[in-house]
Amino acid sequence: MSMARYARGLIAGLALIALPAAAQCQTNVRFVLDWAFQGQHAMFTMPADDGTFGRLGLNVTVDRGVGSGDTVVKVASGTYDLGIADLYSMVRFNGQNPGQRLIAVMLVDDKSALGVETLAKSPIKTPQDLVGKKIGSPVGDASRQLFPLFAQANKLDQASIKWSNIAPELREPMLIRGELDAITGHITTVLMNLRGMNMPASTIRILPYVDFGIDLYGHAVVVRPDYAEKNPDAVRNFIAGSVHGFNAMIKDRDGAIASLKRRDTLLNGEVEKERIQASLDYRMITDNVIKNGASNVDPARLERSLQAAGGAFEFKTIPSAAETYTERYLPPRAEMKIVP
Repeated sequence: MSMARYARGLIAGLALIALPAAAQCQTNVRFVLDWAFQGQHAMFTMPADDGTFGRLGLNVTVDRGVGSGDTVVKVASGTYDLGIADLYSMVRFNGQNPGQRLIAVMLVDDKSALGVETLAKSPIKTPQDLVGKKIGSPVGDASRQLFPLFAQANKLDQASIKWSNIAPELREPMLIRGELDAITGHITTVLMNLRGMNMPASTIRILPYVDFGIDLYGHAVVVRPDYAEKNPDAVRNFIAGSVHGFNAMIKDRDGAIASLKRRDTLLNGEVEKERIQASLDYRMITDNVIKNGASNVDPARLERSLQAAGGAFEFKTIPSAAETYTERYLPPRAEMKIVP
C-alpha cells in the first residue's frame, strides 16, 4: 500500500471515530409543544432541521402537545426538559403544585391570543351574553384554564355557564353544527381550523381576552428550575436557536412548512402559512418586539397580570414576577433581535 493511500485511510478512519465523539458532545433536549404541529411552531422545528441546534451543541427532539395544561405537567414530571405553554397555565400549575414549580425562560408571545369564539350570526356579542350559554373547550387548553380571569374581569357568573369538555378535534365542528353556543381557544388555532373547514373569518365573531380587561402575555418556554441550573448552556443555546428559528420562519415560509411536514405530512401548507402570519400579527410581533427583540418583558406589566391571575385562581399567595420569569438564561440582548 502506498503512503498516500495509507494516509487517506488513516484520515478516514479517524473521521469515523470522531463522528460518535462529536455526537456524544451534544446535549439531548426533549421539547414538547403546546398543541399539534402548527405554522408558528416552525420556529422550533427549523433550527432542528437546518443544523442550528446541532451547531449550538444540542440534539433537540420536538414533539406535539395536547394543551398548555398538559405541557406543564409533562415538563414538571421530567418527561420533557423544556416546553412551550401559556404563561398563566404555568402560573396556575405552580399555585396548585408548589413543590413542582416551573419557570419561564423565554416569552415567545408578547401578548395573549386567547379568546372566546362564536359564529357571527350568534346573539353573543359581549362577555355578558355568555351567561347561561354552553361553551366547549378541551380541559387542558389555556383558554379554558384562563377563563376565570376573563369571567372575573367582566363580572360573569361562572356557575351559569355550561361547560362541555371536548376533544380538540371536536371543538370547531361542534360550534359549526350548533351543538355549542361558543368555544374558547387560541384565536389563531381556531381561525385557521375553521378556515380549513371552509369557514371564512367573516363568519366568526371573536371576543379576545386582551380586549376585555386582561393585559396578558402569551406563550413561553418553560422549564424546571433545577434543570436550568444544571444545564444553563443548554437552555441558553435552545433560546438562541429558537430566535434563529423565529427569524427563519418569518423569512422562509415555504421552508417553515416543509419543516413541519416532516413531522405531520397531513398539514395543509397554505392554511399553515396563513397561521404563521396570523400568529405574527396577533401575538408575536409588537412594537416592543420590533424595538427591543424577543422576550423583552416589562416587570410591572407582568406583576399586574399576576395579580389578576392570582385573584381569579384564588391563590393564597400571589407569585412575583421574579418567581415566574427569569432573564438569566437569555443570550445577549443584541442576539434577540427579530426582523419582521
